[in-house]
Amino acid sequence: MKAVMLGAGNRGFDVYGRYALEHSDQLQFVAVADIDVAKRERFAVAHGIAPAYQFSSWQDAVAKAEVVFICLPDVLHEEAALTVLAANKHVMLEKPVASTLAGTKRVLAAAQASSGVVMLGYVLRFTAFFQKVRQIVQSGALGQIINFDWRENVSSSHYAHSYVRGNWRREDTSSPMILAKCSHDLDLISWITGSQIATLSSFGSLQHFTLENAPTDAPKCCLDGCPVEETCAFHAAKIYLQEPLAFPATVISTDSSIAGRKVALETTDYGRCVYRMDNTVVDHQVASFLLENGATGTFAMHGHSSEEGRSLRFDGTKATLRGVFKASQQEIRLEPHDYQTSFHGGGEVIKFATQNGHGGGDAGLTQAFIEAVKNNTRAEPQEYLESHILAFALEQSRHSGTVLDMKTWRSQ
Repeated sequence: MKAVMLGAGNRGFDVYGRYALEHSDQLQFVAVADIDVAKRERFAVAHGIAPAYQFSSWQDAVAKAEVVFICLPDVLHEEAALTVLAANKHVMLEKPVASTLAGTKRVLAAAQASSGVVMLGYVLRFTAFFQKVRQIVQSGALGQIINFDWRENVSSSHYAHSYVRGNWRREDTSSPMILAKCSHDLDLISWITGSQIATLSSFGSLQHFTLENAPTDAPKCCLDGCPVEETCAFHAAKIYLQEPLAFPATVISTDSSIAGRKVALETTDYGRCVYRMDNTVVDHQVASFLLENGATGTFAMHGHSSEEGRSLRFDGTKATLRGVFKASQQEIRLEPHDYQTSFHGGGEVIKFATQNGHGGGDAGLTQAFIEAVKNNTRAEPQEYLESHILAFALEQSRHSGTVLDMKTWRSQ
């Protein structure tokens, strides 16, 4: 399958690009577009792309293949997707679909009208862990679901990198945090429960990473002699000049040497003090749900975790499911509602082999897309709408302090 890559950053280069290099019999990138010369050239060298097929403008690259991967900044997703879909090409679109609800609806309407295969980058659907959770819940093994609790615990260093210093730090230039980070979770909640949300409410704010919390005499840039360098967990040198090389230090420069990364800290926002940025997205948010089937649930996201990962719990009339999904552990525990379990512990434990790339979801998603294009298997694009509807509704509730009736919200 020959494809075009629009956006050669982290997802484009390290995920889909890496898959193509490791599975060249399945996928080959023949053109690349990125406004960043270094990223564009790095991708081109890795994939043997001729200069005539390297573009600074994504519009110029679209026509070079019938399959297009859109890994551009969030605010460009809508325009790029509409252009590609109008040409009836096959599209792998990184989430979110668009940065507004109206834009999301326009893209999904275009996807329905297009003859191409469209897939959104919801990688967690393609992990063995979440597929098993869904199978258990929908099998009735837990009985009727009464309540669920879902947490996305974003590590503090990841949050500081992506949502304070990085591309997703401002709602007006990217997307709300609940969409940019948590659309995965909102998609999974609907996908696993099989029920729509009837009513919801949400609270959250940007509490910690603000100027008011800046240490006394802290400079604008960390490398300019910060007086709290030794004690600040977010000092740029601690996060980006570490060895051995690991995320997020791997994505701040195409030159991954210490010298190259230091230049990046001196010339980009990744070297700035986290308390002196222009970030606006929340660093914690909670939601309460009433499902149409009568169950209730809660969701929490925050950027102050010691370890990245998700934890979840589903309580049914017959049993309880507890799950942990993180880099070091992927485990489901099933606890039947009987005397022995209730008072003496027990139940079944299902463990999964830990894998890189979103628990194996990155590779699973890419493989599924390749197969869908090969067999011209078209999914229903509207299935992606619900997660975006929920995200924008949660933002409306958070800003207005109101409880939203989702039947009314969806009809707007």
